[in-house]
Amino acid sequence: MTSQKISAEFTIDIGRTKGRISKLWFGHNLEHTRSCMWRGLCAQLIRNRKFAGKPHQLMGQAAEWYPIGPSQTYFLLDSSDNSWILPDDRNVYTRHYNTDQRRRRHELNCQRIQAYVNGERCGIGQDRLPLFAGREYEVRLVLRSSEGMSVSASFLSHDGKKTYFETTIEVLPNDWHSYVAVFAAPDTDPEARMEITFNRMGELAIGAVSLLPKYNFHGMRTDVVELLKEIGTPILRWPGGNFAGDYRWQDGLLDIDERGPLNSFMEIETLPHTFGFDFHEVGTDEYIALCQEIGAEPFISINLAWETPEESAAWVEYCNGSPDMKWGKVRAERGHPESYNVKYWSLGNEMGYGHMEGPNDPGAYAKKAKACAEGMKRVDPSITLVTSGAWSKEEWFSDCLGPLASHVDYISHHEYAPFMTHYTGEKSKEDFKNLVTVPTQRTIKEMKDIRNKINTCVREDRFIGISFDEWNCWYAWYRTPGVAEGIYAASMLNLFCREALDVGMTIGCYFEPVNEGAVIVDPGGSRLTPVGQAFSLFKAHHGNITINLAPQDPEGLVDAAASIDEDSGDLVVTLVNRNSDESCKVKLSIVGAKKVALSEGFLLRSDDFLPASVFDEAEADTTVIDDNTVDATLPKHSIARLRFSCG
Repeated sequence: MTSQKISAEFTIDIGRTKGRISKLWFGHNLEHTRSCMWRGLCAQLIRNRKFAGKPHQLMGQAAEWYPIGPSQTYFLLDSSDNSWILPDDRNVYTRHYNTDQRRRRHELNCQRIQAYVNGERCGIGQDRLPLFAGREYEVRLVLRSSEGMSVSASFLSHDGKKTYFETTIEVLPNDWHSYVAVFAAPDTDPEARMEITFNRMGELAIGAVSLLPKYNFHGMRTDVVELLKEIGTPILRWPGGNFAGDYRWQDGLLDIDERGPLNSFMEIETLPHTFGFDFHEVGTDEYIALCQEIGAEPFISINLAWETPEESAAWVEYCNGSPDMKWGKVRAERGHPESYNVKYWSLGNEMGYGHMEGPNDPGAYAKKAKACAEGMKRVDPSITLVTSGAWSKEEWFSDCLGPLASHVDYISHHEYAPFMTHYTGEKSKEDFKNLVTVPTQRTIKEMKDIRNKINTCVREDRFIGISFDEWNCWYAWYRTPGVAEGIYAASMLNLFCREALDVGMTIGCYFEPVNEGAVIVDPGGSRLTPVGQAFSLFKAHHGNITINLAPQDPEGLVDAAASIDEDSGDLVVTLVNRNSDESCKVKLSIVGAKKVALSEGFLLRSDDFLPASVFDEAEADTTVIDDNTVDATLPKHSIARLRFSCG
C-alpha cells in the first residue's frame, strides 16, 4: 500500500441491518426494439424473411432481397391488405391469429415470382449472410406453386464463384408446404449469399424463409442466453417498453413462420434496423422458456392501447390458468400443462407522455387500466399489477393512482441519465462526473419524491411499491458502452442496495441488456460490456441482508454498499471510485465483529473510459490494518468487491 491520503471513510456496523436485498432489483428488459432481438438475442439470419413492407419500386421484390432472372420474369409482392395485384388473389402465408384484430398495412405479404420462358434461371437472393466454417445451419422455406416444380436453394460465396451448399426441392402444387434442409458451412464467409431459384415457365410463391444455426435455444442464440445468466437476470420485463403497444400476444400461438410481422407505431424510434417491422421470433412460450433457463421471474406488459379487458384476462389465463380453463387448455395442448405462474404484469407502458397509442390522460388511462386489472385479477387474484403513467405530473397521482390504488400494486418509474458527449479534455471530466453521480444526485431525489406523493394520495394501510423498470443512459442503444457507463451502472446498483427498502422500490429493470448496454452481440460471438461486468459483480449482493450505512455524499468520489450473506455469514462490500483521473484510498471500519478476514478482493479497472473501453479483472489492493480496519486503494474509475469472514 502507498501512503496516499484517505479519500473516503466508511463505518460498517454489521449489526445495523434493515432488511433483505431483493433479487428483483437487479432485473432487465427484453424489448423487441432496434437490435435487441434482431441480430441480438434471436439467432435468425435472414433479413425480412416474411417479405413485409412495400415492394421495390422497379422490380417488385421485397426489401432486402435481389431479383434473379431475365426480363420475362416478374416479381410481385402479394399482400393481404394492399392491392398491388388483383384483389381476388391475396393468398399469403403469414397471418394474425385474430383476423379482426387491428393491423397496420404492409405486414402480411408473400413473394411471387412469375417466369414466362423455359430454361432460364430466375428467383430471388439475399447477400451479406454470415456463415462460419464447421457450424451446422438449418434452412427452412415455405413454398407454393400453381404446378409442381423443382426449386433450388443454394448458398454461395460472396462473389458467387463457390457453392457452399445446394439442395433441390420438389415443390408440391397448390397449397403451402414447408421444406427443411441442414448443412455444415465449409468456409467462413461473413457475406455469403442465399438464392432460391427455378428454371421453367411457371409461378413460385415464397411465404417465409429461415436460416438458423442448428444449435439454438428456441430460436435464440445460446451464447447470448449464457451471458444473460452471467449478468444475473432475476426478473425479465417483456415485450416492452414502447413495443408493448404494438404487440399481439395471440399471434405467438401460430407457427413461428406463420406469425405475421408487426409494424411498429414508432418505427423510426423502435425498429429502425428492420425498417419498422418485428418478425415475431419470440412469443409467450419462447419467452417463458428463456425465463426458466436463466432463472428469471417473467414480467409481462400488456398492450393497453389495443387489447380489450377480455384479451388481457385471456393472456393471464393462458399463462396461469389450469388445463380445464379455456386458455389454460390451449397452453396445455401446446405441450405446457404446468402453469407458467407469471406473477408480475404491467398495465401498458409510459402512458401519459403522448408517444404511445391509447389513453394518455390520467382519467382515460385509469378507466381502461381498471377494467383490464379487474378482468386479469378475476382470472388470477394473486398476480401483481404495475400501473403505467407520467409520474412526474401531479395529476397522475390524484386522477389516476387514486382511482386505481385498490386495483394495482406498484407504479412504474423510468429514468435515463444524460449520455456523455466529450471524452477528452476538461469537459470530459465534467461529463463523466455528471453521469456517474446521477444516482446520488438525481435518482434518489426523484424516488423519494414519488414515495411522498404515493403516501399522500393513498390510504395508509395500502402499500404501493415503485417498479423502477427502465433505467439507463440516453441514447445507450446507438453507441457501444464503455467504462463510464459501467461506473454509472455500479453506482445505481449500490444505490439500490442501500436505499431501495427506504423508498419502497420493489422491482428494478435495466433497459436493456442485449445490444443496448450490457451485452454486445456480433455475428460470430458475444461479450459483456463494462455494464454487464458490473451486473455480474453485484450478484454477490443478491438476496443478502443490507447494512444501513451513513448517508452518502451525493458528489462523493467513492460510493459504497454493504450486505451480509446469510448462508456464509460473510460481509460483502462494493466500492465504486467515481473519480475520472485519480485513484482513491478508502478506509473501512467494521463494527460488530471480533475479527474480520479478507477472503476476496475483486477489482474491475481500466486505463480509460472511452466509448467501447473495457474493464480488466484484477485483485484489489487492500491492507488489513487491524482486526476491524481495512484500507483499499481503488484505481481511477474502478469497481471493487470485497468479501470478509467475520469472527
